[in-house]
Amino acid sequence: MKNFLAASLAFILFAAVPARAQQERWDARLAAVSGDVTVIAADGSPEVSGEAGLPLEEGDRVVVAEGASAEVALDGGSLITVREKSDFKIEKTEKADASFFLSVGSLLAKIQKLSGQRLRVRTPAAVAAVRGTEFGIEVEGENSHVGVFDEGKVEVSGGVGGPPELLISNQETSVAKGHAPGHAAQLKRFIARRSQMRGQGRRLAAIRSKWKVLPPDRRREMRGKVMERMRDHRKRLIEKRSVLKQNVEIRRNQNGERGRQRHQENLRKMEERRKNINRGGRRERK
Repeated sequence: MKNFLAASLAFILFAAVPARAQQERWDARLAAVSGDVTVIAADGSPEVSGEAGLPLEEGDRVVVAEGASAEVALDGGSLITVREKSDFKIEKTEKADASFFLSVGSLLAKIQKLSGQRLRVRTPAAVAAVRGTEFGIEVEGENSHVGVFDEGKVEVSGGVGGPPELLISNQETSVAKGHAPGHAAQLKRFIARRSQMRGQGRRLAAIRSKWKVLPPDRRREMRGKVMERMRDHRKRLIEKRSVLKQNVEIRRNQNGERGRQRHQENLRKMEERRKNINRGGRRERK
């Protein structure tokens, strides 16, 4: 009997491990896309166009073109808005030590309060450690900028040793690549983003109200279907752009040819007028 109970308990604990491991990872999904957003999968498969609802995995990159934006939701309780001309990578989704990488561009994030968890956003020059806050990050050349809005704290480290800089509400700092972060200062660079941050809160409330937990199998199935559909969509989009580019080139060549013909015609008319003037002058002399 004891052996049976021990075996049963071991089976229950073993069966519970996958579910618990799944719960310890952020469920990252694209909550919304606007404009040209590309997802480059970690497995090296062809890139796809981003679509709302697409589950994201570790190693995926979300590349946002000019004039576009993408929202990445975490468990329906946190939201990262990747702004235009940005490249954002999901490095680790373990809640105990989650990590994201912004190589270029900017983002705004509203992260729920983290209890015993760790979330970092890295850039080429800095690391922002978050415990639950509203913050923004911008990567500009060799410099990175981090700002905290109305709530929370962010600990910013540079690419060298030394103490980190702690930002509290309405503070910001800048970090040059290979240097320690500057002293915290009153919000200035990010002040224009404050209204967008308020919109972030409203968007998060809307996402949370519709969020549905996905079992692992269902999540994999949804990702596969969306990736396949959006891969076909991107292929058609690329083909359409290629045709448009060819048409533009054809029209450019046609316009150039018409311009050359007009130029030749104008030269011919000018030459004809010049000859007429010369003939008229000779008749008058006679």
